Amino acid sequence: GVAPLLPYPVIITAVVVVIFAFILGRMQFGRHTYAIGGNQDAAIRAGINVKNHIVWIYVLSAFTAGIAGVLYLFRFTSGAPQAGEAALLQSVAAVVIGGTNLFGGEGKISGAVIGALIIGVLQTGLVILNVDAVWQFIVVGIVIIVAVLVNQLQAYLERLKANV
Repeated sequence: GVAPLLPYPVIITAVVVVIFAFILGRMQFGRHTYAIGGNQDAAIRAGINVKNHIVWIYVLSAFTAGIAGVLYLFRFTSGAPQAGEAALLQSVAAVVIGGTNLFGGEGKISGAVIGALIIGVLQTGLVILNVDAVWQFIVVGIVIIVAVLVNQLQAYLERLKANV
C-alpha cells in the first residue's frame, strides 16, 4: 500500500483537534464550557445545567484519554497505566504557553496546539544539545512559570485599561 504523508497518530490527532475546535468554537456546548470556566455562578444564573455539563466534559476527557491510550498501544504494542505521567508537565506547559488561563474561562485549542509545538521544539533542542533530563524538566518548569506570569501581567494590564 501507499504510505501516508504523515504518520497515523498525527492524522488522528489532527482530526480530533479539528472536531473539538469546532465544538468549542461554534457550538452551544463550547459556549457553555467557556461560561462555566469563566464564572460558574454566572453560568448557573444563565440557566446552564453546570453539573450535567461538567459530567459531559469529563466524559469527553475520558474519550480523548482513551484515544491517546490506543495510540500509545499502537506505538509500543503494550499498555501502561502510568504511561502519560512523563507528558503531564509538557501538556500543562503547552496549554499555558498557548494562552489558556489556568484560572479558567479563556483559551483556544489552536493556542494549545501552538504551545505543544513550541514545547516539542524546545524539548528536541534540549535533547540535541545533550542537556540532562533533570534540567529539561527544570527548563520546562521555568517556561511554565514565565508563561503564567506573562498571562497574569496581560490580565492585569487589561484590567487597568478597562478602569481608565
